[in-house]
Amino acid sequence: RSGGQVVVGAEVAGLLMEKQRAIGVRMADGREFRADAVISDAGARNTFERLVPGPSAITEALARMPQSMAHLSLYVGLKHTAAELGLSGTNLWVHPTPDHDANLERFTSDHAAPFPLLFLSFPSAKDPEFTSRHPGHATIEVVTIVPYEPFERWEDSRWRHREPDYDAFKASLAARLQAELERHVPAVAGRIDHAELSTPLSTRHFMNYARGEVYGVAATPARFRSRVLGPRTPITNLYLSGQDVASLGVTGSMFGGALAASAVLGRNMVSRMTKS
Repeated sequence: RSGGQVVVGAEVAGLLMEKQRAIGVRMADGREFRADAVISDAGARNTFERLVPGPSAITEALARMPQSMAHLSLYVGLKHTAAELGLSGTNLWVHPTPDHDANLERFTSDHAAPFPLLFLSFPSAKDPEFTSRHPGHATIEVVTIVPYEPFERWEDSRWRHREPDYDAFKASLAARLQAELERHVPAVAGRIDHAELSTPLSTRHFMNYARGEVYGVAATPARFRSRVLGPRTPITNLYLSGQDVASLGVTGSMFGGALAASAVLGRNMVSRMTKS
């Protein structure tokens, strides 16, 4: 109703600039979209290291900040409903020991060690319309964090055309995650219809995060002390959104969007959200 348009399969090649003012974006196919405000949710690194020409205070600050960890995600499909399997939708966090730093250090030095954590999520059980749209089915995600380094040697290969040793490594990780799922949610054992694993190289391919980082800029004290990561940028009319603006994860992304909207509109949208 407001005249907006969603463009899919559209790769942004760079920012259109007029002096120090953003006036739109240039697409990889040569098209140009002009606007009074340009909002980037591609992450601070992608925005200022790939799309914005020249160095800035933000690129200098990002050079001193590490990326966050990468992750594995096993996507599971079942030919049973969540109700039939007794899945309530409650997330499960599983840790091998209470010492989280030691868990991560152990796995980083030995990839055969127990996963440093498991996050089990049941999306279909949380969606009240899933059963009507996909009767007789359910979905589960199993997520863990991993270092990027074991995957680094395959980073120049193409998606779905990687070397056999990568496929074997990926298959072994998928089997381990599926075994952990069946261990902690025994109702799904023998009932999994489909399971597919994404790796840090999947994140690199689909999200353009150079080292498969799942949370953008790492959550270090330096990151949160920095004054340059915010919705307003040194370039007039260019705004930053997403988790690099606020904090990590889904909630951080949501508030990053609210802060960006507040900056563009000149109104406190966070206050409006919390009151509604």
